[in-house]
Amino acid sequence: MHDASLLLNLFKLIGEGKLDRYKFMQMLARALVQEIAASRAGIWFYQGALQDSLVCETLYDAGDGQWTSGMVLHEDDFQPYFESMREGRILVAPNARQHPATACFSEGYLEPLNIYSRLDVVIDVAGSLVGVLSCEQTAHEHDWTQQDLQYLQQGAATIGLALKKFP
Repeated sequence: MHDASLLLNLFKLIGEGKLDRYKFMQMLARALVQEIAASRAGIWFYQGALQDSLVCETLYDAGDGQWTSGMVLHEDDFQPYFESMREGRILVAPNARQHPATACFSEGYLEPLNIYSRLDVVIDVAGSLVGVLSCEQTAHEHDWTQQDLQYLQQGAATIGLALKKFP
């Protein structure tokens, strides 16, 4: 069972003025990796008038303890993924290299980074799509559970609420 109190405590720290946006996003990504037992967790936000690109605000890789940010995914390069997230709002891909929505990532992203599985949910604010919260598994496939998905959805909802608190 995943610890929902971690997410609540992070949100409370924002209200108390103890976390800025950057630190909140990092702490949330690290909490997701630990709770879901994923290798990596990233928070991505849509940009452009057509929301045709996703920019990584932060991505934590538990394998090397490193943080990454600034990567950009363009819809022109990954159209099946963008369409899937807009239409389905969740993506459960235990075999991401073969999944219809994520196979487009195989050559340039999944294979070079040794990623086998993805679990993604949209981040929305007042019903508007603003980003994607993503967990990835490296080295082997991961069969995501319903509890994993629910916890990731709670994380996305927490981000949506937190965005209203940051200037």
